[in-house]
Amino acid sequence: MFVKIRTKNPSASSLRKSIPTKKRAVVRLGSLTPTIRVFPNHRDVIEINTPEAIENSRSKLKMKECFSKLDVPQASWSTFDTIDPNTIEFPIVIKRVYGFKGRGMELIEDRDQFNDWSRTHTNKDGWYIEKFHNYAREYRLHVAKDIGVFMSWRKLRKSEATERWFFNSSNCNWVNPEHELFDTPRCWDEMCKHAINALEATGLDIGAVDVRVQSNRSEERRVGKECRYRWS
Repeated sequence: MFVKIRTKNPSASSLRKSIPTKKRAVVRLGSLTPTIRVFPNHRDVIEINTPEAIENSRSKLKMKECFSKLDVPQASWSTFDTIDPNTIEFPIVIKRVYGFKGRGMELIEDRDQFNDWSRTHTNKDGWYIEKFHNYAREYRLHVAKDIGVFMSWRKLRKSEATERWFFNSSNCNWVNPEHELFDTPRCWDEMCKHAINALEATGLDIGAVDVRVQSNRSEERRVGKECRYRWS
């Protein structure tokens, strides 16, 4: 009997081989494959992250709707068919609904940049607008149902990084809480609470949430203003 890891994410390549266990289980880290296709002749199968929960987290719009139900702090957002372009307050980030690793994400700082982007993107289906907050730090919190936050990292931009308005694996090094530059935010407990709520809101059993926060030197204390959340 085996656990099968169902994911297309290259970071999980080492997990793709079957893992011996006493029960049949499916662990999804991004896959939407139905359980019946993995174990077609078995009904008693443990699911870690259902396809429905994966869909809630991989679609940024569905994710944001889920967050709203449990008041998880997030940047304000809108779709192109629900906003008057003349009312947009810059800066903003225009994102693909199904983007990942920073792909399909563009910083728009003023009206001229927005008009240029619009001229080259006549079909805006699959895109949405999010308010940009240039907070100084970003952390990734790994969360599990009934356990809470069990691992965390701070993303530190590399000195040679040219794109410095976002944080991801291409322009950052990652450090754990034992590192002197981890610099635990003052709102850490609230970050953990909302990360747990984010997991519950999407229906996932295990996941990771990225949180941007102000510098610890900032006078901004409230988590609703200091943090914005997004699933990775």
